[in-house]
Amino acid sequence: MSLLESPRLLDRVRAPADVRKLSMDELATLAAECRELIFQAVSRNGGHLASNLGVVELTIALHYVYDFGAYPQGQDRLLFDVGHQCYVHKILTGRADKFEHLRKQGSISGFPAPSESAHDLFAVGHAGTAISTAVGIAAGDAVLKRNSHVVAIVGDGSIVNGMAFEASTAPAHSSASCSSSSTTTR
Repeated sequence: MSLLESPRLLDRVRAPADVRKLSMDELATLAAECRELIFQAVSRNGGHLASNLGVVELTIALHYVYDFGAYPQGQDRLLFDVGHQCYVHKILTGRADKFEHLRKQGSISGFPAPSESAHDLFAVGHAGTAISTAVGIAAGDAVLKRNSHVVAIVGDGSIVNGMAFEASTAPAHSSASCSSSSTTTR
């Protein structure tokens, strides 16, 4: 049976909070379903395959640990520096049913799109800005005394950016809660 057909575990995941309700075995099944859905969509419509398959478990784990609810309700925020690594995030934030038309006019974008979902904070591609943006958001949260975490996923296409290197030293000089994770795709 194709994973685009029901029943599937993905049908129970409409928001990041739903991920936290799953058992470890179900998380493994969710990862397999995400991979299959991404593979089918990219095979049909084109897009970024390896960069997304490489962050499936990472993205699921981050959604399991942090509260990435829709902005501004979510306590924590997730940023992507290589925007096209966001497919799993889109799936986990209620857009799995639109993946059949990924990157098609009138459907979901291949990059984070705030106009598409309040779970996408910024429209980004390869800007090299996620770490500095995360540091700024975390610093603002610290001033506001918000108990939050800001996480930046930085792919190999952006980590070579000088701005990313410079920003990566900033969290060491701050009391703000900010994390980044680098990914590489071969």
